[in-house]
Amino acid sequence: MAEHPRAEQFALRSNEGTSKVMDLAAAVSTFVKPGCTIHVAYSDARPNAALMEVARQFAGTKPDFTLVTSGLVSVQHSLLQLNLVGTLLASFAGENYPMARPNRAFQRAVRDGRVRVENWSLWTLVARLMAGALGLSHIPVGSLRDSSMARDLYGTSYEEIEDPFGIQGKTGVVAPLRPDVVLMQTVAADAAGNVIMAAPYGESMWGSLASKTGVIACVERIISTEEVRAHNVMVRVPAHKVVAVCEVPFGSHPYGMYNPGIPNVESYVPDGPFMAEVLAASNSDESFDDWISEWILGCRSHEEYLERLGTPRLTALRRGADPDAWLADFELAEVDDDPSWNENELMVVVTARLIKERVASAGFDAVLAGVGLANLSAWHAVRQLKAEGNDVELMAEIGMFGYDPRPGEPFIFANRNLHTSKWLTDVSVVLGALVGGPGTRSLGVIGAAQIDSDFNTNSTYAEDGSFLVGSGGANDIMSRADEVLVTINLDRSRLVNALPYVTCPGDRVRTVVTSGAVFERRDGALVLSRFLPGAGEDVESAVEWIRERCMWDFTVAHDVKREADPTVEELSALRLFDPERTFLRGQKIGPNSN
Repeated sequence: MAEHPRAEQFALRSNEGTSKVMDLAAAVSTFVKPGCTIHVAYSDARPNAALMEVARQFAGTKPDFTLVTSGLVSVQHSLLQLNLVGTLLASFAGENYPMARPNRAFQRAVRDGRVRVENWSLWTLVARLMAGALGLSHIPVGSLRDSSMARDLYGTSYEEIEDPFGIQGKTGVVAPLRPDVVLMQTVAADAAGNVIMAAPYGESMWGSLASKTGVIACVERIISTEEVRAHNVMVRVPAHKVVAVCEVPFGSHPYGMYNPGIPNVESYVPDGPFMAEVLAASNSDESFDDWISEWILGCRSHEEYLERLGTPRLTALRRGADPDAWLADFELAEVDDDPSWNENELMVVVTARLIKERVASAGFDAVLAGVGLANLSAWHAVRQLKAEGNDVELMAEIGMFGYDPRPGEPFIFANRNLHTSKWLTDVSVVLGALVGGPGTRSLGVIGAAQIDSDFNTNSTYAEDGSFLVGSGGANDIMSRADEVLVTINLDRSRLVNALPYVTCPGDRVRTVVTSGAVFERRDGALVLSRFLPGAGEDVESAVEWIRERCMWDFTVAHDVKREADPTVEELSALRLFDPERTFLRGQKIGPNSN
């Protein structure tokens, strides 16, 4: 069709809007001020380069920042080591790659009173940002009730009110949260600041829309407005909320970044060895100070940081994000058909069997698992269920749905699993709607540091007051899933009569799988329903063995039975997910273990 002679006046510009392109250092010095509330935007990519620039510019001062983050991890703990943060609002603080565990630098900051911690669950923190973005006085949530978090937050930013429509009786509500400035690392934006985020989207755009000053958008690549229009379904943040656009390749390092489809932008995977070095360094003040001096304060810019990392290392991280990269690991991996097993392998196999039973009998649509042995159990079970024709799906809290975990990498949010997802969405959808809403029957599978006989769990504070890791999405899962299964090692320090802190209420927990026993709630009573191989060959000896390792007062079910030994097929299939024994390590205890 010929062009209309007057159409030119309506031609779209290839670049539109006032350019906000700035150097990262200039953006931080312009928009980050002492005393401000900084929100660390949470998606597949993390704004680590921006945070390290904040550390460079404010080191040696007392800016008393309030930091808002869904998860404080790895290099981000340097801000607390440098005494830059006065208050932290978080759902998780510690390490999550490849497993959840405390960070010693953070524990020291809490112990010494250098930071005040406000604990939230993942969904309720996002809901606060959503309320701020929507301009609401509050927003209802189904999480937090009957937890120590609710007790600590009650009357300030959390309340329980009567449902004005009489549907739910009492309902929890959270106050709006509006940070001053948002730091974001993402895939791309045009010069004006229309931002395409890295999927899965985590908190999505809510923190950005709620911000008072605006967003410092660190991007892998600055693209044209024409390219933004071509991918407009991926835009999450509009230009008017962005105050600076900074081209910062590898700005998420040592975490990864998944590109949902923007040309000429390469995804990259997390740098596991680097994160291990950071964690080891954080174990003491001296070694962490040395690490910060070398890698943050000793680098004048992000560009110098990348030079120090070196091109071969960065190239390998990009190569690892290839959708078929896992095949090389898989082809090299030997089939481990050792018939003996260790305690963790046994617990995962038994947990997977129970997941299969519950999905088959209750008809769950989806299974959401936490990090570690819980996710290995869910992966193993759902893989078998699908092979048998069951359509149940796996989902993960940051916004993954319908993913098919690849072998070789046990990290639940591994890049190789993102490629297999049928739907990449965000926290509000997964935890708010799919877990919390009525349209999806969900089974939650989580681990914990401690659990009491009412099946309440703790993952926040130890008996001595030291900080563990917090809730993450665990409280949301245990508060809202249709049913919950908890997996935990059998030990008197973990199965306790009273918790020092209730991270998650236990009223939706039906089953607890331990390394020696399976407990269930039947008609309100705590019963031992199965004992595992190694606990004893008969009921009497097994019950005695279990009581020695558990503080609980339980009854023995009339139909109690010994769980069958793991099969070679079960063990071999399970080990494919964790060939390096990140989670499955342990001394062999099964038959032929000598």
